[in-house]
Amino acid sequence: MGSPEQLFADLLAADPGRPFITYYDEASGERTELSARSLANWVSKTHHLLTTELGLGAGDSALLALPAHWISLPPLLGVLTAGLAFTDNPAQAAVAFVSPDTVASAGAVPDRYAVAPDAAAVGFRDDPPGGALDFVAAVRPQADAWASVHFGAGPGDPCLDGHNRGEVTEWARRRAEALGLSAGARVLCTRDWVTQVDWLDTVLAPLSVGGSLVYVRNCSDEDVLSRRAGQERASVRIR
Repeated sequence: MGSPEQLFADLLAADPGRPFITYYDEASGERTELSARSLANWVSKTHHLLTTELGLGAGDSALLALPAHWISLPPLLGVLTAGLAFTDNPAQAAVAFVSPDTVASAGAVPDRYAVAPDAAAVGFRDDPPGGALDFVAAVRPQADAWASVHFGAGPGDPCLDGHNRGEVTEWARRRAEALGLSAGARVLCTRDWVTQVDWLDTVLAPLSVGGSLVYVRNCSDEDVLSRRAGQERASVRIR
């Protein structure tokens, strides 16, 4: 049956040095690439922020209101490894991960962490928006060893939209099939994260086939997108 977090663990174990996320911002010229191992360090830090510092786990829920961006993957996968479920209702959330554009959607969630998409690796440096805490500053002191991560929930525990973790894993596999993702697919994404189905398609479905991701932001030029697909050997595009 499995769980979404196990999909990432399996990919990490199979080829930790392989690039998992390659991110382009065509407006700023940024290109950032993280291997599965490098991403696992970020995920571990987020996991320990949630479990060790905040004391959260199975039975708690998180609100995720983030863009399709490499810095959004540690919160997504960190929430999964910690055993939390996802909710769109701030009244049900114990923690929220937001951007400057979505911080207002977190309402009165007790713990709110904001990412800085335009300076993702360093955070806000000054005051983050809307009274939230800076995600990068919050995770920086946390343990980054993947071996210290212990999954906080099992396949039968809640995960997403009324579905348990095993059901979400199967949902991801069905979406991978519908999207035409073969084993090891390299997926170029231009779709933003607006609903939970967006990150199901652009993260969990590729994970379910042992694939990897190329996110391209701020680009509507088909010639540029075709060039990026060729450079990155992307076989599938998700719009």
